[in-house]
Amino acid sequence: MAPPTLSYLLDNVATSTMEKRLPGVVDGFFLSNPFAQRLLKLDNIKLEGGKDIRSRYIYADKPSSWYSGLDLLPIEQKESRTEMIFNWKQHNVPVLLSGLDLLKNAGAEKISDLVQDEMDEVQMTAANEMGKAVFGDGSDPKKLTGIRAICDDGTTVASYGGITRSSTEGNPGYPLRGVVSTAGTTFSLDAMNIAMQSGVIGAEKPDLILTTTALWNKWWARAQPSQRFNATDANRPVNIGFSQIEMNGAAVVVDSHCPAGYVYFLNMKWIKLVIHSKRFFSFTDWMYPTNQDSALKRMYFAGELVCKSPRLQVLYTNVT
Repeated sequence: MAPPTLSYLLDNVATSTMEKRLPGVVDGFFLSNPFAQRLLKLDNIKLEGGKDIRSRYIYADKPSSWYSGLDLLPIEQKESRTEMIFNWKQHNVPVLLSGLDLLKNAGAEKISDLVQDEMDEVQMTAANEMGKAVFGDGSDPKKLTGIRAICDDGTTVASYGGITRSSTEGNPGYPLRGVVSTAGTTFSLDAMNIAMQSGVIGAEKPDLILTTTALWNKWWARAQPSQRFNATDANRPVNIGFSQIEMNGAAVVVDSHCPAGYVYFLNMKWIKLVIHSKRFFSFTDWMYPTNQDSALKRMYFAGELVCKSPRLQVLYTNVT
């Protein structure tokens, strides 16, 4: 049951502390998880609900024909668009205070300190888990379908959004094939430029490059001084917490969760984190279990990472 003399402090003091710390939950992604932080702050779509998450896309041209004068014009119907279907993915982090800790820390100021410590752990846990999830391969159906799944060409991840990937042009699965090279590449700016160009179609090109510290350092050593800029530069729209190197207009950024030897070339116009508006790191009220002397809150997240055009996303692995 609820600690009888301390529950009001939790409601009036600790709850206020929680509310003040909520913006910090998102800011906690700033330094160690630049990709997750960008998705949360810049590249997200909030939905009110729905049985699932659906994203329409075009996979073929409409029928058309050249004609002269009074030629009969053909009438032909052809399916050219369909939709991907994704399930909501859910995550929670508990804030659990034991009755004994509450008794030891009786008083508004001490309880506030106790909740602050718990919130520090919640923030770090949420940041770390989200940072890992956005790089996932989709093998765990409960976790986000991360960029390893998005960038795959069908070799490792056969389907995306419920649609089987295909190498046949005009097939619904054709635009869902990412560009992947696992053969191994020795790092050079020329090699990285070639990799980046494999994601260029018309005016579309990658605008964010994610890699490891080791490969970023090689990039830095070869880049011209004038190419480097900081995330605090007011003229740069990509504000994701790390020093950056510019390559062909794309920001090269270190993410601590990027696997060794990986370089992702992403067109962020087509990658969005879909978030349920009622589960955007939202907290429950305090709960008091009847069979335990404790107070419990949970922080919830629900959403999915969705890409409308995997064919514009590039992944190179085994880069040395």
